[in-house]
Amino acid sequence: MKNKKIILGLFICLAVVQTAVPVWAIVLREITLRSGTVFKFRTAPVDPYDAFRGRYVAIYPEESSAPTGGVAFNRGDKVYAHIVEGKQGFAEFSQVTFERPGGNAYIIARVNFVTRADDGAERVYLNLPIDRFYMEEKAAPAAEEAYRRYSSTAQRDAYVVVRVNKGLAVIEDLYVAGKPIGNLVRELEGEQR
Repeated sequence: MKNKKIILGLFICLAVVQTAVPVWAIVLREITLRSGTVFKFRTAPVDPYDAFRGRYVAIYPEESSAPTGGVAFNRGDKVYAHIVEGKQGFAEFSQVTFERPGGNAYIIARVNFVTRADDGAERVYLNLPIDRFYMEEKAAPAAEEAYRRYSSTAQRDAYVVVRVNKGLAVIEDLYVAGKPIGNLVRELEGEQR
């Protein structure tokens, strides 16, 4: 009888933990969307199809590197990418550190690779957690097409608005041709009717 109570207690604890983890992840994202600092990241086109992840628009932030500052980074290192508002109001990374910054806005990321220019300057390239914008199933194909058209190097009229709070980055919206992607898709569908 005592073993059954222990097993039941362990089962209940496991059930609570399994429920609490995804709920906490959702709560953190919602807190970030409500109170995070807003940054705009210019984007570049990407082939977006992945059958296992659902319908989304694949995002590739154009700004995904920072100077190393003489620090040695290795692929896969967890780092803190310091964000500043740069040219034309778009976000840039001023530096990357292993230590959590005090008052500056930052995103927790992973190192993808490090390059060295001819002048000896090194840059660290990051795997950023802002690489997909999820959409409703029906709107995603039209959104992908509009995004590809307007994020090309000729147009360069696509960006994401990202909320950042304590290292967590959440995409608030994708803007294409100066409009939220949902609005643009509705306009394009209206023109086709």
